[in-house]
Amino acid sequence: MPFDANLELHDGTTITGTITPISLTRTSGSVVIDMLALSSTPAKGMGAVLIIGTDLATAGNTIAVTIDHSDTEGSGYVQIANFPTLTKGTGMPGTYITRFNTTLQYVRALITVTGSSYSATNVYILLAYHPFHVL
Repeated sequence: MPFDANLELHDGTTITGTITPISLTRTSGSVVIDMLALSSTPAKGMGAVLIIGTDLATAGNTIAVTIDHSDTEGSGYVQIANFPTLTKGTGMPGTYITRFNTTLQYVRALITVTGSSYSATNVYILLAYHPFHVL
């Protein structure tokens, strides 16, 4: 994948429930990214890319992903961007892009799922300075 591994908010690990990252250590495929190490976001913001490689496993299931930021690694997160809420049979597989700006140190992707027997595979959430290919 042509993205920097240090900018992966979620690494493709199968999602079987809500994931709320609170640490720089990757768990359940998700992690908090220290933006201070990246010198914050550029003036025009940063792109967040959601790639859903396969449809959800069960009808009635949904996945909602928000981008949150905080000054503290483990708590105090506030939503700054979001992707559309997806359900089985709508918009998957697919790629979605949103932009955000932050001056706070930590950024995470909060993945909220609903439904029973939930399973989403091949899901990546990535940060990119320029997620668009310009010709």
